[in-house]
Amino acid sequence: MLRHEVMNEKMQSDPSQLPEHIQSVRPLTTAEQVADHCGLLIVEGRIAAGERLGEERLAEICGVSRGPVREALRILEKRRLIEIIPRRGAFVREVNLHTISDLFNVRNALAAMAAASMASRDCERQETEAFKRLERRVAQIAEIAKDPTTEPLAFSFQVTRFVFATIVGSGNSLLLDIWGELNENTFWTTIWKVPQIGITPEERVATYHQIESIVREIGAGNVSAAEEQMRKCLDDVRDRVLQNLEVQRPSGIR
Repeated sequence: MLRHEVMNEKMQSDPSQLPEHIQSVRPLTTAEQVADHCGLLIVEGRIAAGERLGEERLAEICGVSRGPVREALRILEKRRLIEIIPRRGAFVREVNLHTISDLFNVRNALAAMAAASMASRDCERQETEAFKRLERRVAQIAEIAKDPTTEPLAFSFQVTRFVFATIVGSGNSLLLDIWGELNENTFWTTIWKVPQIGITPEERVATYHQIESIVREIGAGNVSAAEEQMRKCLDDVRDRVLQNLEVQRPSGIR
C-alpha cells in the first residue's frame, strides 16, 4: 500500500518556494495537486508498478474528499502514469528509466527536426521574429548559466523555452501540435518536478555554449549541423536527468 509518511512528506512541499517563472500561471486545483504529488512518487519509483491506488485510501492520506481524488486519477491516467480498469480500480503503470529515456528520445528527435526545419527556411532568416526570439532565449540562458545561485529547475525551464521557440520557429504546425500532445498526455511535466541535484555551474555554461552553437547554425542555414547539435545538446540533458533519477530512485527500482 501507499506509505502514509512518504505521501505526507511530499504533500508538505510548498509550490511558492519554486522560482516565480516555473510556478503555475494559475493556482492548481486540489485534484491537480494530488495528481502532481502522486505522479512524482511514481516517477521517483516510490509507488511500485502494479500497485493499486484506491480512492478511499488516497483521500485519507491526502486529506481531501474522494471527488478530487477521482479527478486526480483521471489526470494520472491521461499522463500515462496509471491504468484505470473498470470494476477493478486504478493501477500504477511501469515507469522506469527506460520509459523515461524513450520519452526524451521522441522529444529530442522532434526538436532536432525543428532545428533543421528552421535552418532550411529562406528569406533573411536572421531578420525574422522567430530567429530574434531564439536570440532572446539564448541571452536569457547566458545570464543565468553563469550565475552560481541559479536553481537547476530555473535553468531547465529556460532551456525548455528555447526548445519550444525552435518548435514554433520551424513553421511546422503538425510538429507543434504533436509537441503539445506530448506535454499534455505524457508524464513529461512530472519529470521536472523531481529535484534536479548535482548540476554544476560548469555544466550549465557548457549547455549554454551548445545552445549558442545551435542558433548560430540555424542562422547560417546549416541544416545538418543545426539538427545534429540540437540532438546532441538535448541528449546530454537526457543523460544528466537519467543519472539524477537513478540516484534518487529506491535501490533496485530502475
